[in-house]
Amino acid sequence: MELARQHGVYSVAHPLGLDYTKLKKRLDGVPSIEGKATAPAFVELIASRPATISECVIEFESSMGSKMRIQWKDSSAPDWASLLRAWREAER
Repeated sequence: MELARQHGVYSVAHPLGLDYTKLKKRLDGVPSIEGKATAPAFVELIASRPATISECVIEFESSMGSKMRIQWKDSSAPDWASLLRAWREAER
């Protein structure tokens, strides 16, 4: 009953599989310690649908003046780290 006073009748009855109505009747007339339930510490936000990119162009330019342009039309992005590493090594 202490938990129900602190966190609310439903918050305790539901996860424990207790009868909400009976628990509430047992608490009638007993003052609540907290008064209000505490705000959640974590809230998950779920996007309605994932964002998609139909086309993208990325251009790199080195300090030596070399340029690399990558254009792709796909839902998955290339491995940027590997591409940039290979380009920098080829420039040496």
